[in-house]
Order: sequence, then structure tokens, then C-alpha cells
Amino acid sequence: MSPAPPPSPPTPSPEKAVSGRARMRLWLRNFLPSAAHVNGLELARMVLGAIAILWLTGMASISWGNHNQTPWLFAAMGASALLLIGTPSSPMAQPWPVIGGSLLSALAGWVSVLVFADPLVAAAVAVGLAIMVMVVLRCLHPPGAALAMWMAIQGWHDVSVLLNPVALNLVILVLLATAYNRMTGKRYPAPQHSQKAQGPQTSRSGSARIDGGDIDEALARFNGVLDVSRADLEALLQGASQAAFKRTLGNMRCEDAMSHPVHATTANASVKDAWALMQQHGVKALPVVDAAQRVVGIITSTDLLNHALTATPTALSSKLKHWVLRKKDPVQLVGDLMTAEVSKVGSYDRMVDLIAIFSRAKLHHVPVVNRQGKLVGIISQTDLMREMAAALSLPRDEA
Repeated sequence: MSPAPPPSPPTPSPEKAVSGRARMRLWLRNFLPSAAHVNGLELARMVLGAIAILWLTGMASISWGNHNQTPWLFAAMGASALLLIGTPSSPMAQPWPVIGGSLLSALAGWVSVLVFADPLVAAAVAVGLAIMVMVVLRCLHPPGAALAMWMAIQGWHDVSVLLNPVALNLVILVLLATAYNRMTGKRYPAPQHSQKAQGPQTSRSGSARIDGGDIDEALARFNGVLDVSRADLEALLQGASQAAFKRTLGNMRCEDAMSHPVHATTANASVKDAWALMQQHGVKALPVVDAAQRVVGIITSTDLLNHALTATPTALSSKLKHWVLRKKDPVQLVGDLMTAEVSKVGSYDRMVDLIAIFSRAKLHHVPVVNRQGKLVGIISQTDLMREMAAALSLPRDEA
């Protein structure tokens, strides 16, 4: 009897295969250029600025320095010029990282040359030491690592090279970049610290604003280096928050959250019937409409309760007089008690417009009408708060 053939390997399901291919495509997209781009005017500003500040820095270094044995311009200055002109708001392009980070990195390269005779070892150690110093002292500047490696490979033993031409190149480059950025409308040096306002902040759209403490907490969780300033990061998050608010609550219409069908009454209805209608349907407000279903007023349970308290005698003598004379309440109809000047919104109006209406007029219910002015629904503060809570909901903290 021949042995049974070995079982064939399981065939992956089409769903898993498709999912794997989709993940591969998404991963390969990471190698494509970024979607961010600049217009032609900004590109021209960057190109002309880099040419100008590098040429002027080189000319100044040639005029002021003695470069018989030392270069008059370091290659790393080209990368620094790109950051200074191309990304003037970047934390890596600010004066302290450019000057301090580059000088400290050059010093790390000089120390590595003194300690290690092998240029390859000295270059590798110089870069690692430069990264450590720049991160600890908060002056991370990528061209500084290139400068440290160059110092180690060239084997510079003369410490004076740190002052001339390294420091000379850096100071001139930063001064020229500052002038050029300001002349072309770029703020430089860019603020790296958020301006904390006193007390909680709220945007005009009603969404809570992000403050400096929120940024600190997010950065602490991120635990990494971001090539974006705190001010720009806060502005980006504010913009994203407002866009999300607009996408959710901002684009919602009143018809999306109104109660429908709506229970209404007329001005000729009795107060007793209005109260019974509220109790029957569990509502606290009734729009008052005419024969054409146009809103002419609103009556609330608070109106009815306040009237009942003021219309009923409280003192014993008043109750006796009221019983003897059988005094009749003059207010019998809804029209006598309703609020005639009622705020209304259209079913096509945005939900965010209700925020100002509720807060300004201290209302609790607002009737909703269609384009013909006819009653189609009602919105309460509870409805608005429910939609705002959904629009502003935050993900739960991960354990």
C-alpha cells in the first residue's frame, strides 16, 4: 500500500491576498515624492536667496580671512543655506542650531582627530558625538554632522580653524539669511515657543482651542525630533481642529438634528390643553402656529409653571377670598401667555449658527422652518450639545 501524498499547503484566501497587495502598495508609496509643493514664486525666492547668501559669505570670508591653508567656504554651508532660506521656520534653521550646532559639531570632529588616529573611526565617532551634543543642547542642525565628519576626515589639528573660517562662515551666513528672509516677507528668526494666553481659549466656531500645555503633552508622548516649530505646529493643529469641526458640526444643517415631527399648538388653544399636550408627549416647549403653519410664537413649560405660581393665591386670606368670589383667571388661551417675538432658524441653516442664538438670547428651544416659513421641526439646547459632543469627541487614551 503506497503512502498517502503529503497534504498540499493551504492556499491563501483572495481577501488576504488583496489585503497583502494593498499593504505593499501603501508601503511602496512611501518612496514617492511628498505631496507638499511650493509655487514658482517661492521656488525663485529660495534659489536666488541661496545663491546670494552663499556668494556674499564666500566673498566676505575671502576678504577677511587667511585661506592659504584653510578653505574659504565649507561644503556644509550649502546645506545650512538651504535650511535658512528654504525652511526659515524650521527649528533646525534657527540661529542657535545653525551657529551653535555647527560649531559644536566641528569641535566634536576636532576632538575625534586628537583621540583616534584612524580617519574612518574618527569620522564615525565625530558624527555620533556631534549628534549627542546637538540633541542634548537642543541645537540639532544636520549640516553640523557633515561638518564634524569633514573635520575628522581632513584631520584638522589646529583648533583655530573653528573660529576662522567655521565661525566666520556661520555668523555671516546667518546675518545674510536674516536680512534676506525679512526682505522677502519671511519671519526670521521664527518663534519657537507658543504664546500662552491666560485662561481657556475658544474659537469663534465654538471649538476648544489648543494651548501650549496640550502641545507639551503631545510632544512628550511623541518622544522624537520634529522639524517644525512649536508655533507652526500649534497653528497646524488649530487649522486641523477647525477643519474637523467644520467637517462635522460646521457642515451640518439644522434639519440634521431637529426633532421631527414637531408638536405644536395654536394661539386659540387653551392653556390647559397646551399643558396636557406637553405632558402627553414629554416636551417642554410648543411652537405656536397659525392656520398656514407659520410660527407666531412659542410657549414653554416654564411659562405655564410661572403663570400657575403667580395666578394661584398663597396666603390663607387670599385663598379664602379667591374661593368666595370664585375669581376667574383672565389668562385662558395660549395667545395670552406665549412669547410672540420668537427666534427661528431655517432647516437649511448651519448648526453652528445656533450657538450664538442660544447663548445670546438665553433660549432653550428654537423652532425650525422651511424656505416657505412653515414649521418643520424644533431644536433644543440638548440637541445642539449632543451634536457638539459628537463633533468634538476625542479618542480614548491608550493604556
